[in-house]
Amino acid sequence: MTAAPEFDPATLDGLDRGIIGIDGLWCPSCAAAAGRAMTKVPGVTSAEVSYAGASVALAWEQGTDLGAVARKVSAMGYRLTAPDMGDDMEARIVAEMRRVSIRLVVAIVFGMWTMVLSILLYINPDNIATGEIGRALAMAAGATALPVVIWAGAPILLAGWRTARVGVPGMDSLVGLGVLGAMVASIWSLVAGHSEIWFDTAVMLVILLTLARLVEMSTLRQSSRAIAALRTALPETARRIDTHGVAHEVLASEIQAGEHIRVAAGERVPLDGQLINNDSSFDTSIMTGESVPRTIVKGDFVEAGFINLSRMIEISVSAEIGKRRIDVMGVDIANALHARPEIHRLADKLARVIVPLAITLATLTLVVGLLMGLSGEDASLRALSVLIIACPCAVAIAAPVSHLAATGAAAASGIHFRTHAASESLGAIRRVLFDKTGTLTEGRPVLRELQLRPDLKRERILALVAAAENEVVHPVAEALRQAAKDSEPLKSSQSERCDDGVKATIADKKVLVGSRGFLLRHAVSLPELKQDAGLTAVYMAIDNAWAATFFLGDTLRPDAAATISQLREAGLTLGMASGDAPAPCHHVGAIAGLRPEEILAACTPEDKAELVEAGAGPTAFVGDGVNDTLAIVRADVGIAASNASPATIALADVVIAKGGMTAVGEAIAISQKARRVLRQNLVFSVVYNVLALGLAVFGTVPPLAAAVAMAASSLMVITNAARLRAGASKIKPSTEHNTGTPAERRHLGVQT
Repeated sequence: MTAAPEFDPATLDGLDRGIIGIDGLWCPSCAAAAGRAMTKVPGVTSAEVSYAGASVALAWEQGTDLGAVARKVSAMGYRLTAPDMGDDMEARIVAEMRRVSIRLVVAIVFGMWTMVLSILLYINPDNIATGEIGRALAMAAGATALPVVIWAGAPILLAGWRTARVGVPGMDSLVGLGVLGAMVASIWSLVAGHSEIWFDTAVMLVILLTLARLVEMSTLRQSSRAIAALRTALPETARRIDTHGVAHEVLASEIQAGEHIRVAAGERVPLDGQLINNDSSFDTSIMTGESVPRTIVKGDFVEAGFINLSRMIEISVSAEIGKRRIDVMGVDIANALHARPEIHRLADKLARVIVPLAITLATLTLVVGLLMGLSGEDASLRALSVLIIACPCAVAIAAPVSHLAATGAAAASGIHFRTHAASESLGAIRRVLFDKTGTLTEGRPVLRELQLRPDLKRERILALVAAAENEVVHPVAEALRQAAKDSEPLKSSQSERCDDGVKATIADKKVLVGSRGFLLRHAVSLPELKQDAGLTAVYMAIDNAWAATFFLGDTLRPDAAATISQLREAGLTLGMASGDAPAPCHHVGAIAGLRPEEILAACTPEDKAELVEAGAGPTAFVGDGVNDTLAIVRADVGIAASNASPATIALADVVIAKGGMTAVGEAIAISQKARRVLRQNLVFSVVYNVLALGLAVFGTVPPLAAAVAMAASSLMVITNAARLRAGASKIKPSTEHNTGTPAERRHLGVQT
């Protein structure tokens, strides 16, 4: 894979903000440290670093030396590059995953022997630990631990040093302190002629954090293609119309504003522009989420991503690539990904206290011991005990093991937590907003009702309409063909596609299928039929006489109403934000159990994003389409529903692979349990450290007992986290959730 080119400050001349790539980030802690360092450069006003995107959203004052920013980052061991907008990100992360996997295998292979030898010394059969055999076992344990620490653990130690150096020690600093403390104490013990060692502690910390990093990187793999996923939804070529009216296929990137392009029926529009020759019907769901095609007339504007359903059209391009609405959304999404701050987990906050505290207490214990008249060896042993106990192993692994356990429990149910933050923060949300089409509903029209002329049979009518719509590329036509799949197939001898209907000759019968206006224009008398809200009517005539009316509509997911009810009982504020028309939105919302004031229809992607940000508490947004992506990244937790688009999956914090709407409730329940377990682990770890440190300072805990106690505390944390594997119960009401008072519901920004 070709390395990204060096960052050239000249490319940002005249600007005061931009997105710049960063090469060499190892973890989110590294990203936080790099951002902190960049903000110390004079003139830099903000630096939001995205570990997933390996880039920084940088803002600066006019006249700022961006070269100084590059030099600052280079001094930390990283490199500023030209921004990678998604083409090579996945390859980069896959390559890094491969390297981390090799380090993990090496750590496990060598670390296994370190563990076995250390356990023998702890058990001490026949008192072997005090003799030459014990010393030999201790040295062998140290020898097998060296490859784990020096090679597999090198990135952790380096990241810990980098983050500590700029004043933001995090998980890597915690683990690095534990690893170095255990190694130094063990080597010192061997040099002093003792067989007490703590190499197993160093090995365990390296293995656990490397495993956690590998899981985290695998969940970030899709995020690397966020902006690229938006681009892949659009065609790369367009048919340019020359001065003689002839269309030539060229790259869409070559088309400039003011030029004309041609789009055939069934094709996706590549560029924004104005219709200049014909009206046509469009599938606009990529941008609006509308379940029913929309007619756009000559002179009106169409957007890149729309699917032309009816006829050949010509468009006068108004926005070339980079300036299309979907491109602007891509920039907004990139900024939102950077602007969304990393969750400062309690473990990372504790690290900033524990790291300097451990070193300070160990040093004070040594100095005070010497002043009290203790021998150098006794004072050093006390300081060693303090350092071993203060090495925050349990604190360091509390968050990773909780995340790993939550990820495993969720994966068994087809739910993927893509980040540490998602597994922790989803359980704290107070509000859930849903898209409609494809999220609460199945996302495709189906035949809901058929009204027939009394002398006709259902099977015959379905066979005729399927034959008439056989060549039509349209969601409604597909729904009619699907409804007739069990009928005897017929073949039309002649077919003509019109703007809002189709004419066909089938078995010597003249068949018309289309809108009410289409049949009225052909002098067909239609009965006045009652139509349910939210359904689309398609009329059919045989030999110029009305024959049938087909009512089509989207279908609510089977588990949607039960999930809405469950979330409401848990005290969450609920809402729907859809780009569809008001009638189908309120129809579906009522069936799902949503109140009228909780439903907002005809939303643009920007409207949905604003709605997310208008909430009074942490918000989750559940969606499936490209039009949901901006809301997905602006939400505290973005959830991709089953069968979501690649762009939505790439940007979501949580991905529902199976389980439908039920899985949304289950994901929240798992996260709630994960938060409880994490808090329990952190509280236990802190209490253990405080109590054990007090004993160690006064010399009542020998180094060997300190090592056993430290191992026991880590084992307790791992065992407690493993309870998540037992599965999560139903969502529980919490004091963190509000009950959706009228005032809070007004934050939804919706009206009846």
